[in-house]
Amino acid sequence: MSRRSTIKAVVIGASGHLGNAIVRELLDRNYRITACGRRSAPPANLSNLPVRYLSGDSGTPGQLDKWIAGHDLVVDAAAPYPLNVFSAVSESGKDPIAHAERRTRLLLDAVWRYKARLVYVGSFVTLVKPHTSAQRIQHEMARLAHPYFEVKELIESQMLEASRRGLPVVIADPTYCLGPWDLHDRNLCTIPLLLRGEIPSSITQTLNVIDVRDVAAAIGAALDAEYYGKPILMSGHNISTDGLYSMICELGSVPRPRISTAAPLAVAGAYAMELMLGAIGETTLLPAGGMMMAAMFDYMTVGRDLPDLGVTPRPLSETIVDAIKWYRQIGYC
Repeated sequence: MSRRSTIKAVVIGASGHLGNAIVRELLDRNYRITACGRRSAPPANLSNLPVRYLSGDSGTPGQLDKWIAGHDLVVDAAAPYPLNVFSAVSESGKDPIAHAERRTRLLLDAVWRYKARLVYVGSFVTLVKPHTSAQRIQHEMARLAHPYFEVKELIESQMLEASRRGLPVVIADPTYCLGPWDLHDRNLCTIPLLLRGEIPSSITQTLNVIDVRDVAAAIGAALDAEYYGKPILMSGHNISTDGLYSMICELGSVPRPRISTAAPLAVAGAYAMELMLGAIGETTLLPAGGMMMAAMFDYMTVGRDLPDLGVTPRPLSETIVDAIKWYRQIGYC
């Protein structure tokens, strides 16, 4: 029997896009998986997998301890990520920054208590370093304008401090993820919106796209290599937004958007709309946070983190074809 078959892993956020890919990767490696999520029953992307499903809310006092007890590996694929400027107050009644600090502290305390290893899924934005004065100004303005960036920097700093104290933690920082098994709100899913003609314009923005399965494979490789305490930039293919939209539409056999909007104008418009809607208690269907993150691809340096782990990103066309198949299967397009 494989040694890995004795390893018990708990995946928090197992029905999320990345969390689900990690569940499947660990199953392929013969880990015994407990999948945790907020839904009362296993959702579509977990329903046929050989996992134990536990329902609950990580914000409930004592919930993290209940989930983590008895496991050798903890995967946190549900760390706070406030995409809206006016993020809802957390379960503790505090702002997103305070909630992120408290949740991470409770998570780390539980991981220490049960002597487990940890995988933390973060974001590439913590690894982006501006090169010019203009980029530094743009970077700082984004941090001041939106809570997402401070939240991600705060959590990663807590992870790094825990690692310095001896906690075995893999820190995965992926770029823009696509692929199958996504169950996000349909209004936040680019591919089905494009295929239904609900995105009228592309933007003049470079992206870096990686398949969720390649992120999961890199995490598995990092665990095997005991690659702890150093953030891993999980990047894939550089492509313009227009190029990505054209590829999606071609593979989905629909016309592509003919209009292109300058990225700064699109970000400013989305941010202004979000502020106006937030002032009257409404939420936007187009959070500005995603566009602000995308702007950071302009000065992101792609390293050799994935090749060094033995992972080669699969062709982008394969990722898109499989994603389209999944979205059609669940009725998103």
